Amino acid sequence: MSPYVNPVNSHDQAVENKKVNVALTPLPAPYITGMKLQADIALGDLILNTIDANNVIWVCTDVKGWWTPPDPDIPQLSRGLGDGDYDVRGRWQARQIELSGSILPPSPSYSSVARDTLIRACSLVYTGAWLKTNENPPRASYVRLSGKPNIETVNARGRIDFSIGLRAPDPVKYKWNESDPDGYESVTIPSKSTSPVHTGAGTVNNVGNTPVTAIFDITGPLTGPATIQNTTTDELILVIDSLRAGVNATVISKALTSNVATITTLTSHGLSIDDEVTIAGVDSTFNGIYIVTGTPASNTFTYDKVASNVASTGSGGTVVRDPDHLEIDTYDHSVAFNGLTYGARSKIDTLVDWIKLNPGNNSISFVDEGNANSTASLTVYYRSGWIG
Repeated sequence: MSPYVNPVNSHDQAVENKKVNVALTPLPAPYITGMKLQADIALGDLILNTIDANNVIWVCTDVKGWWTPPDPDIPQLSRGLGDGDYDVRGRWQARQIELSGSILPPSPSYSSVARDTLIRACSLVYTGAWLKTNENPPRASYVRLSGKPNIETVNARGRIDFSIGLRAPDPVKYKWNESDPDGYESVTIPSKSTSPVHTGAGTVNNVGNTPVTAIFDITGPLTGPATIQNTTTDELILVIDSLRAGVNATVISKALTSNVATITTLTSHGLSIDDEVTIAGVDSTFNGIYIVTGTPASNTFTYDKVASNVASTGSGGTVVRDPDHLEIDTYDHSVAFNGLTYGARSKIDTLVDWIKLNPGNNSISFVDEGNANSTASLTVYYRSGWIG
């Protein structure tokens, strides 16, 4: 026998034949038939494949463009007089989606209300909405209208058929975490330190099939400079400014003149102008959440308060400020310091990699180079993503 032909093993062949035959055999018709309304499609607050409080049935018949990859865009650059083209990095275009279905009211009297509900849900011109599908796991894309919705009443009972063109500027379908209002998962990584011992590293798992961006939120105190690195992709962000610890100071006196409140603390408070503080335990006039105005002295600060004048007098209570936090969003390349974007970009190095998370496990390190015993922490907020 030729050494290039494997002998046929009758047992192996029988096993293969059985597997192929099973895969080609049609599934039997289900014993219980009928429409399965599993509330598994949502456009913003509108739930499809469900029955609402008026016994109106909302049916989604298809979501075209959702189950396949979007169109690619790969530039064609000729190699001059040579054959073929240069190998050029491409990109995915925006995802074009068509959401179609029917509204089945129990009587014509419910038709107009249902139509209005649909129009409100698909009026995605000034703002967009999340289109979600209850897959395993749930996935979502942020969409706007791509054209005029087609909404038509087709019978006397008031049945409405609809077809809505949607456009997802970001073509990635993201895993949606139902326990978070924005759908994010999170991993918190303490800065590397010697006491207590922290490795300054953690694993972020993108269970999808395409790279995704993330939000990196650092909570002080941070001495700096500090590094955030995806060692899996060798991408790096360098933080070049410090972050303050939180404040919890004792109030010893209070005063209010011409709608400006003045608070004096027992020790130096470390507050700066525009800090948000919470004052408690003083009295109903002074308690609350305020923004520090003016340039504070070491033991006093002011804030605006519309109320009757109060002469300077001794007081108890506390003033609290959360630790500084620096938020780096690698999707839109934005930086925010304590929720404010003005001037925040200067707190990280000019040249950064805007870290992405590859499919699978990503090893993220966080090191405060200026403090071997740093208590700073990094929280990575992310959504796993699919392109198809």
